[in-house]
Amino acid sequence: MAITIVLAYILIVCYFVMERSLRKGKQALNLKPEAADAGSSQVLWVSGVISILLVIVAPILNTYKIGELSYMTVGWLGLILMLSGLAMRYWAAKTLGEFYTRTFQVMEGQKIVSQAPYNVIRHPGYLGTLLMEIGAGIAVTNWLVLLAVLVIGITSRYYRIGVEEKMLEASFGGEYKIYVEKTWKLLPFLY
Repeated sequence: MAITIVLAYILIVCYFVMERSLRKGKQALNLKPEAADAGSSQVLWVSGVISILLVIVAPILNTYKIGELSYMTVGWLGLILMLSGLAMRYWAAKTLGEFYTRTFQVMEGQKIVSQAPYNVIRHPGYLGTLLMEIGAGIAVTNWLVLLAVLVIGITSRYYRIGVEEKMLEASFGGEYKIYVEKTWKLLPFLY
């Protein structure tokens, strides 16, 4: 098994440890979604489980040369992407502080967060997770896994972001519309 695959597994474990440690308080740990969630928490959960299973299966596929990328450099680039995603997710969560939750909820006294990185993109946490997933797909050096992770990750985040933006607009009204006009949804200059 390639060292990049082992390191990718370690980074995935680090991601989950970080996620747990950054969520503070009863509301942040709540797993029960509200109606405004529209099933998007479950969509993200299922897409995450499938992505992790694909990354775990990649070495078996590589053993049989199914979708294998034989360039080790590619694996190292995937690890760099994973580290970048981990850093972005951490930054986004630390910036949100007590408002960093698992499910959609606007807490009493909550304001729109517009400090970096939220002054440029509205969903840096989702970008961080996407970079982690795509990086893992690259790190395991299997193009089939990468393709599946790309489709699953992008589709689930697209749905989640749409639902979340509706909820935020309903909660913050015109203030959120002004914020939307000043920022990118996920990727600066593209989306």
